[in-house]
Amino acid sequence: MGREYGLCLWTFGSIPFEQKCRLAAEIGVDGVEVEGDISLNPKELAETLAAHHVKVLSVTPRNVDISSTNEEVRSKAVQYFLDLLDWAVDLGAPRICLHGDVGKVRGSGDDERDWSLLVESSKKIMAKAEELQIQVVFEVLNRYENHQVVTGEEALQFIRDVGSSKLDVLLDAYHMNIEEADPVKAIEMTGQKLGVYHVADSNRQAIGNGHANLKEQIEALHSIGYKGPIIMEMVAAGPDPFTPVKGNSYLEVVTGYFKSSLETLRSWEGLKI
Repeated sequence: MGREYGLCLWTFGSIPFEQKCRLAAEIGVDGVEVEGDISLNPKELAETLAAHHVKVLSVTPRNVDISSTNEEVRSKAVQYFLDLLDWAVDLGAPRICLHGDVGKVRGSGDDERDWSLLVESSKKIMAKAEELQIQVVFEVLNRYENHQVVTGEEALQFIRDVGSSKLDVLLDAYHMNIEEADPVKAIEMTGQKLGVYHVADSNRQAIGNGHANLKEQIEALHSIGYKGPIIMEMVAAGPDPFTPVKGNSYLEVVTGYFKSSLETLRSWEGLKI
């Protein structure tokens, strides 16, 4: 089996799920990262994906806080992930993503306590993931999205502290552009614990629209023997990084980004770099 290429469905905004699947098929990706809206029927979503010959590569979670010092908030967040694991199995997803509360850029003031809460919550989630035999990838964000785990090195320490064989790392080229002194070294250091790689240029646009050396990162994926998916996560230019809707033409813009970037990625990997 060759490399699987995908895209994140959240980047299409709030259009119907069927339309998102149709766009993904037209772009030509193998699969998608589905939003973890557990109010939706996962088997119906799976049928829609299959109708468009698009795989589910991963599930991105809703925004919850598994390291909150508020026990009720934290408990509800953990329960969401426990429910998400069951939901993902019914969807036919091989993995889910796990990450901190996006937008929470400050902790409680007690870093050790915050870390302990993050680890303990994750241990509960991973116990069920192991039972269901589903992979979990912890996404390394950046300091403008969350205050915990913003480098590959921190992610590896987190994995050691949680201690689950089903827990791997999700590295994202856009986040690495902000936090890593050398994204290539971060990929190489993560090595066999890299479970998913997200790609976008330095401005979260198409490959070539920013200044990141993404070809070097793809070369690094080959050097570590990475066999997982390459999932594009790009949005049109504009304010508010937490919404993909950037004006009336955002869908046309982001679709163009995905098409051109997919062509570039396939050309690079076709050269067996």
